[in-house]
Amino acid sequence: MVTYRIDTTTLREVPQDVAAIWEHVEQLERRGPAGDGERVVWLRILGALASAERLAWTDVVRHGGPASLEGVPRSGAPDVPSATWRPLLRLAQVLHWRRRFDAADLVVDAVRRAALAVEQRADVDDATRRDCSAVLAFADQGQGKVRYDTGRCTEAVRLFASALERRTRDGAPGDQVESSRIALEAARARAGAALDRAEGQSVESRLWEASAPV
Repeated sequence: MVTYRIDTTTLREVPQDVAAIWEHVEQLERRGPAGDGERVVWLRILGALASAERLAWTDVVRHGGPASLEGVPRSGAPDVPSATWRPLLRLAQVLHWRRRFDAADLVVDAVRRAALAVEQRADVDDATRRDCSAVLAFADQGQGKVRYDTGRCTEAVRLFASALERRTRDGAPGDQVESSRIALEAARARAGAALDRAEGQSVESRLWEASAPV
């Protein structure tokens, strides 16, 4: 079985057995389109980011989504179809790892708007609402990691807390709940450290001003 661990500092997946994972990727490729979604994930974890992005776009298009960032709907445009939500979130993860943070945000925001619109409809059934909630948890988790990597840790805390709340409430798989818990703890620690540094600098500034000659 191919596995990874979560680095509790970077919050990135770290492959446990690289050779076994590459073999698994080859098996997924032989399965054709049915294996492409999972293959995107493993290619990203293995660091084959260019290949992961190309495959992610192919998978998005296959599910009826845009073929480029220019085609990703902005606010006010028609929403992306539900079949594209998960392929788009996988694409956003790759864009994030390629440090294309604004592009990752653009993609996640398109998914979030669409999923929220469906979740909030009065006529939506329970199964669809639960699916929307799961997608929104992935959106919060992914965007929280973007905020974490760009030093916006207070925002990351809010997003990870939202993902954890949804996943706990909805009875999500244990690994997803644990991933959100790990991320939330890391973001809180980093946000606290940043606050301590800011307070320390403020104290030093006041001391310097008090001792400066007049």
